[in-house]
Amino acid sequence: MVSRIGSGWGAAGVTAPRAGQKASAARFVPKGRIDTGAKEASDVVALPGGRFLVAGDTSGALRIVEKDGRVTKLPLEGLPKHKPSQFEGVAYDPVARTLLLSREESRELVRYSWDANGTKAPSLEKIYDVKHLGGPKNKGLEGLAFLPGDASPTGSPQLLGTKEGKPRELVMFDAKGGKHPLEVKLDDRLKNVCSDFSAVAVDPKSGHVFISSDESSVVAELALTKKGDHLEATYVGSFPLKDEQGDPLPRIEGLTFDQKGDLFVLTENDGKLLKLARQ
Repeated sequence: MVSRIGSGWGAAGVTAPRAGQKASAARFVPKGRIDTGAKEASDVVALPGGRFLVAGDTSGALRIVEKDGRVTKLPLEGLPKHKPSQFEGVAYDPVARTLLLSREESRELVRYSWDANGTKAPSLEKIYDVKHLGGPKNKGLEGLAFLPGDASPTGSPQLLGTKEGKPRELVMFDAKGGKHPLEVKLDDRLKNVCSDFSAVAVDPKSGHVFISSDESSVVAELALTKKGDHLEATYVGSFPLKDEQGDPLPRIEGLTFDQKGDLFVLTENDGKLLKLARQ
């Protein structure tokens, strides 16, 4: 079940391009890889200070990847001992210091209080049931991304989530994960480019939303706008992801932007981050 925009979601924020003005697509070039050491890597989010937080669906601990390549584990409390992981999406709000994770098969959205610059372990705050999103258990919330208020068409900070398929969806939660999500109306061109949705990220330079497709080995760029009482995602452009041999990059599971606006792509099988430097 999804909702329409109501008065509780705030006023319009980011201004859409003027009539006749087309949003230009961002351009990137490959610039090396970072080994995270994660097994069955499932999502990634950039942290302050040039670090990354990587989730996997077989471990109950996350992995912090430092700028110098060092990796430290970040244990999480409050999860079932027999199924401590199932993580598919991860997002971090640096202002509210909130860590959010999706557990796909359990159909849960988990919120922790956590200061990425501090030394304390994450503290469990809330576990939300998101079974109302519907679909098969293995086609649930696949990716998460924090959307700052100045980039949100609602004018308020919120949480974006992608459903992998059946159906493919982009939804918008309250920034802390609560309330029924708003469904974003998707441009048909996005569905033609992306056979599935495997990850989502927000560009700090433009406020545009980037969605990856594992099956299509593609990343698509979208502009979010508010149209009446609905949210819409307009297709801006897309580009293929390829390995060193020129073949489609396999098992794309995570996307994130660092503060400079460079894009990082996480692959599942080898747990590596492909850096795409902004041109």
